[in-house]
Amino acid sequence: MSKTSSMILTAIACFMLVSAPLNVYSQGSTKKPAWISKAPTVKNTYIGIASVPKRSMNPAGEQSDNSAAMQQASSIIVSQLFFNDKYKESGKKEAQKKILSLLHLAVDPSSLLGDLIMNGNYSASFDDVFIDRVLETPLLKLQGEWEDDEEYWCYYSISEKDCQEHITSLQDSICSQAETMWKLGMSYQQDGQLFTAAKTYSEALNLIHPFIYTQHNIKHDFENVDLFGSIYKSYLHVYDNININCSIAEIPAVAGESVPATFKVKVDQKGTPVQKVGVVIKYEGTTDGNFITDENGEATFSVVKATDAPVQTISFSIDKDGLYDLPETYVFKQLTARSDKLGTAQTNVKLFDPTNYIYLDFAPSDSATEKAVNDLIGSRNDLVIVQDKSKADLILETKIASKLVQLVDPKAKWPINQYASSLQITVNEASSGNRLYQYDIKDFQYLAPTSRTSSQVLHSSAKEMSRQLVREFPENFKPFSYDKRALVWSTLK
Repeated sequence: MSKTSSMILTAIACFMLVSAPLNVYSQGSTKKPAWISKAPTVKNTYIGIASVPKRSMNPAGEQSDNSAAMQQASSIIVSQLFFNDKYKESGKKEAQKKILSLLHLAVDPSSLLGDLIMNGNYSASFDDVFIDRVLETPLLKLQGEWEDDEEYWCYYSISEKDCQEHITSLQDSICSQAETMWKLGMSYQQDGQLFTAAKTYSEALNLIHPFIYTQHNIKHDFENVDLFGSIYKSYLHVYDNININCSIAEIPAVAGESVPATFKVKVDQKGTPVQKVGVVIKYEGTTDGNFITDENGEATFSVVKATDAPVQTISFSIDKDGLYDLPETYVFKQLTARSDKLGTAQTNVKLFDPTNYIYLDFAPSDSATEKAVNDLIGSRNDLVIVQDKSKADLILETKIASKLVQLVDPKAKWPINQYASSLQITVNEASSGNRLYQYDIKDFQYLAPTSRTSSQVLHSSAKEMSRQLVREFPENFKPFSYDKRALVWSTLK
């Protein structure tokens, strides 16, 4: 402490010495009560007498080394000025501990407290819990207090009958409330409201805390069970067997694009939908959705933007922070230690190439039509011609036919036959065979010398029809469009 601060503190202390009422600073001169030297004996009464040193009290009422302030002025003045009677609270607590020791509370090895202690799972101060929750009663009478500059003494008493009746009445009341809360928690759990159930169990555990050194047997499902241990087990296992599942095992996507579908993640506990639980989604791309389960235990999400990674996985887990945002209990660590048992799930994102690959099939081949169709399809930006039919999304077929309509006299000077030819172009979906487009030239009249073979006639008529094809087909085929995305994503609906 600086010199200036010490001077200020001394001045304040001196002022307090001058202005303090007589009964504050003169207590050291009063005679010690007889109960300090020898505790009185009162029949059928619990007596607690205790003292605490004032010199070593810090502002929290705990033991500490002497401070510079205490060396500067009278301890009683400094305690009045800075510590606000914290030493009295400490003294009262010590006196109550004396009474607690007279109650001879025995921990039942089969009780919840016994189980926790034997397994190293209890770190709270049970004495403090019992004193704060049970012995804090108007039945506990302050019979006297005394202090000087060094110590504070207090004397409390309570009749054995009042004490036992109070403990019994309080325990009965707490057990009745706790049983109601336990059953309410189980009801919440059966409805899939696990967080609400866990919160109810937490409140019940804290309610029964002062009495967990005993067992309290009740009837449940036609069996005798310990209420305290049952509440603990319900609390400990409230989040067990939570399963999480995605509605789709693999999501088809295009790199850098969104997927036009909404997917579901379902959370259940042994088949019961879990409501109002958060679902955490981890994905290198971008997702959106409602990540809190509804009354059906379902959360929804969508892929807003897929990455270009060849292998992509979307992982799902339960929002642990949300589940464990519960009132603190003396067994909270045992609950959170089981968090690794919460279910997880994942789904894969499989990229596909959105390019439309088309295979051209001509019958007969090597016709003038083949070149014309190749040129026309090749000019389209949305179609890519492939030579491997197995890799095609679309199959374009061109069929040319020709039939003899009129046979002329073979003895004529220039004998010529008349033919009717046809050309048909179809585009089919490779995966389903569905026809998506059809173009026809029918009854194309063609004259050819009788000396021509049928193959020659076919190729010649194809050459003639290709002129009409070049004029008509581009405009006719222009409205045709195909998006492989729609086909792939149609399976998601």
